[in-house]
Amino acid sequence: MQFDKILLVNPPNPPGYVSNKDSMGGFGQLYPPGATFMPPVDLVYLAGHLEAKGIPVQVMECLGERLDQGKAVEKAGQLLDESRGSALLVVRTSGPTLDSDVAFCAEVKARQPLVKIAIYGAIVPHVVKRLERETCLDYLLLGEPDLPALELVTNQPEDSISGLHFRTEAGWVANPDRPFIKILDEVPFPKWELFPYHEYKIPRSSLRSHVRFLPMLTSRGCPVGCHYCPYPVGQGALFRLRTPQNVVDEIEHLIKDLGIEYILFRDPIFSLNQNRVLQICAEIKRRGLQFEWKCETRVDCLREETLRAMAEVGCIGINFGVESAEVEIQANSGRKPITREQFLKTIRLCQELGIRTYGFFIVGLPGDTVDTILSTIQFSIELRADWVQFTTASPLIGTKLREWAIEHGQATEDEYAYINCYDGDMGNENLTRKQVAQLGRFAQFIGGFLINRKGILKEPHPGFWYRPLKAVVDAIFLNMARLFFHVGKLRFTRRFQPVLHAAS
Repeated sequence: MQFDKILLVNPPNPPGYVSNKDSMGGFGQLYPPGATFMPPVDLVYLAGHLEAKGIPVQVMECLGERLDQGKAVEKAGQLLDESRGSALLVVRTSGPTLDSDVAFCAEVKARQPLVKIAIYGAIVPHVVKRLERETCLDYLLLGEPDLPALELVTNQPEDSISGLHFRTEAGWVANPDRPFIKILDEVPFPKWELFPYHEYKIPRSSLRSHVRFLPMLTSRGCPVGCHYCPYPVGQGALFRLRTPQNVVDEIEHLIKDLGIEYILFRDPIFSLNQNRVLQICAEIKRRGLQFEWKCETRVDCLREETLRAMAEVGCIGINFGVESAEVEIQANSGRKPITREQFLKTIRLCQELGIRTYGFFIVGLPGDTVDTILSTIQFSIELRADWVQFTTASPLIGTKLREWAIEHGQATEDEYAYINCYDGDMGNENLTRKQVAQLGRFAQFIGGFLINRKGILKEPHPGFWYRPLKAVVDAIFLNMARLFFHVGKLRFTRRFQPVLHAAS
């Protein structure tokens, strides 16, 4: 083996934030303090892949271990001091954490000049020139890190490792890209035992305690290709799936060996292949596995048969990307349009089956106007999903939306580190960035305080008093949301529309 010690690291949160590097297709977002810790699944997969090949590794997952920058650098130094000779540090980075992650690498390198440092993440292929300026970095792992990392630590010639860029005295050498792994059943399970997995807990509601959860991938890639979505950028457009037997084997391991109560499936479109989902559900039922789970998918990828099978084996929540109520705006962004009627029908069926629904919306997509955004906000109220989330269109690096934004003067070539998708990062041909941000805050207030109401009386509860009380509160807040929306609609229509008419 080329290195005496291999240390895999998810660096600390940037000050004042909680990092979720798994979010946005692996490009990451930052959240306020108190947000749920979400470990990057690909780092856990990397640990599992190396361990399965007989390569011993150590892990520093700084979120679960509650390590800030100073403590993380100190612990990394202590672990690396134990090395008899050479050591390799493999660091997971993301868009909004890139600068702080590189700063962590630089501090470790200053303390341990002989350590070799590799960095990877969905954003890395898009910021190669920026990273090559960092003298603390020795390797860039592009794409899925498992195979390049394995070949690197098993002493394969560096210039023969596809997916690897490496530093020499003469400068950086860029090897050819490596294709995505196609047969996912051959990938070893994530090695959660090396991580502080007991620390990963998801809030259930204001009335019920947190439960231990872990994220899981049953497929990779997304062939739909929505312009705003980073999933095809980070995972590719080819839909790659695991067999039902392989999926349920991992579920059983998480439940029986690790005591996990709740699984969050992180597939871009969980039910893209509905026959596979039905087989997974049948196998879960056959083995008698008891757990709760949640996934994300499209309403046009769910037959009633599929939904009923999912509900029967513990599915309690589904995230649906609504994005815009207007099919024209959806089509403008490369999305296969879904009508309001389709959304309403599926949401109602989910509610009938006891599956909580989460509607995701985007404000400020190409073609959006004050009227279309207000229409979408109103639809979010009348949809009656259990939870909603409003983000603003963000030109994430690598996406077609970013190309559009650069072409229309809404982004620049050198931008990469968007903190999150909530603050209004761009305008469009009809609205300024400031106007989109204002409309986004209006939508987020309605969503957060009047629809989601901060989780108060939102989740099921066994108390006999709970259901009638919740029904009353639901009705009150629904009417409050409608009233607040109509007041806001008058304000925004009067404030923005005259300017737009004058400009035209």
